[in-house]
Amino acid sequence: MATDPSSVPVMPPAPSEADIAGFVVERFLPGLDACELDPEYDLLATAVIDSLAVLHIAAWLTDEHGVDLPDEELVGRNFRTVRAIRATAGRAMAGKGRS
Repeated sequence: MATDPSSVPVMPPAPSEADIAGFVVERFLPGLDACELDPEYDLLATAVIDSLAVLHIAAWLTDEHGVDLPDEELVGRNFRTVRAIRATAGRAMAGKGRS
């Protein structure tokens, strides 16, 4: 018996680095263009974001992209850069946590 393709849930893609950079710039770096934010720029060391901002980003990932991050993923190294945020979201969507 074949599986009905309409009954198989479709997982949306994880947010792109451009999506994440756009949110970070809009929320925490007004006046900068999102394409100017290097995906490896250290957002924590430069005080662009702090622990409260990590929670804001996690909430945005949930609200806008359906990414539910387990508590153990809400650590600084997972939000240090746009690229790290993208990787964290990808792991969460794949069901693979890493703290």
